[in-house]
Formats: sequence, C-alpha cells, structure tokens
Amino acid sequence: MPHTPRRRFPWLITALLGAALAGAAQAELVVDNAWARATPPGFAKGAVYLDIRNDGRRSDTLVGVHTDRAGRAELHRTIEEGGNSRMVHTPRVRVPADSSVTFEPGGRHVMMMGIDEALTEGERFTVELEAETAGTLRVDVEVLAPTAMGVD
Repeated sequence: MPHTPRRRFPWLITALLGAALAGAAQAELVVDNAWARATPPGFAKGAVYLDIRNDGRRSDTLVGVHTDRAGRAELHRTIEEGGNSRMVHTPRVRVPADSSVTFEPGGRHVMMMGIDEALTEGERFTVELEAETAGTLRVDVEVLAPTAMGVD
C-alpha cells in the first residue's frame, strides 16, 4: 500500500508538538532589583546585588558574568567560618525551577574587580549574566548610596 499524506500527517503533528513542549519546559529567568553601592574614588572593587527568579519548569545555572564597568566580574559568595567571613568564587550558581536566588550583602553577589572609575550614586550600568539554558541576560544596575542595603 503506498504512503499517503494522511499517514505522514500524525507523525508531523507529534514532532511539532514535541518541539513545542520542549521549549515550554525551558528555564525562564527574570532578574529584578539589581543594584550596587557607590564606591569611593580609587577603590577598584564593587559588588552587584539582585534577585533572580526562575519561572520555568526546569532549573538553570548561572555560569558567568561580564560588565564593561570592571576589568573582571565573578559570581561570589560570602562564607562565615569560625567567626570570620571570606568571599569565594562560585563559578556556577544553580537557579532551581519555580524558585529564586537572592544576591545580597553578606551572601551571594557579583564581585567586580578592576573598576577604573568610581561607581557614582544615581548612575546606571549594565551587567550580563550568562545562563546555561536562558543564555545572556542583560541587567540594568542602579548605583545607590554607599550605605544602601537594598533598593527599598
């Protein structure tokens, strides 16, 4: 019996439906409340804080960060050990499905090193977060007062 278009049609629908469902299961990262503290002139380090939410049904992982405002930017975390705190580079930050991760003072943050010009209160700059699934996320960062503890 020769193949007819009718026999191929269910296969085509199945393939298209599978592709659509695969896309729907992707991570959907949303970044809110990105901010940094103003830095004094000549101080070459700074930090960016933010909230990142995954509205998708699959986890995603941050694997890098870049900004033109610093020679180098890294994902960091502050660790408390024996009454002392220290920062460590965390090259991968998992963002679970239907969950969020907060980057805040005393915890996770984007560490910027090699800042040429001081971060000035009121200015804005861009940070690019690299995620395994979501790709590049361009984030607008607001510079707040040197004593700020958040965007509120």
